[in-house]
Amino acid sequence: MFHKATESISKEQFWTAYNKFPPNGWTKFIFKYFSKETKAEDKWLKNIFIGVELALFLAGMLGTILEWSRMAIGIPTITFGILLAILVLGGFVAVFMNNFRIGKIRKELGGISKIEYNRLVELYSE
Repeated sequence: MFHKATESISKEQFWTAYNKFPPNGWTKFIFKYFSKETKAEDKWLKNIFIGVELALFLAGMLGTILEWSRMAIGIPTITFGILLAILVLGGFVAVFMNNFRIGKIRKELGGISKIEYNRLVELYSE
């Protein structure tokens, strides 16, 4: 089921290849502050972002309900959309860059599959 090379890859070989291709700053930033596995002490930025987005959304919705001027509705709505687009597109870019990095690591380890790579991560991360 697994590539024969997987079983012959030592912990040192794995970590050498892994450390040869470190994640860039953007990838670290997105995964640290905006991933599902964000640590409790790092959730402050995510919580601030959610609060700002919620306030902008509610301001736009309230403005629509109360029939404020287009300008009063447009500013929070456009700001909401821009911030959300930056986060979503930035997240996609970070995931793409991380997958590209993992591809280089897999190639360095003899062209192992993603399943084999994940198996090695589980095996050697303990």
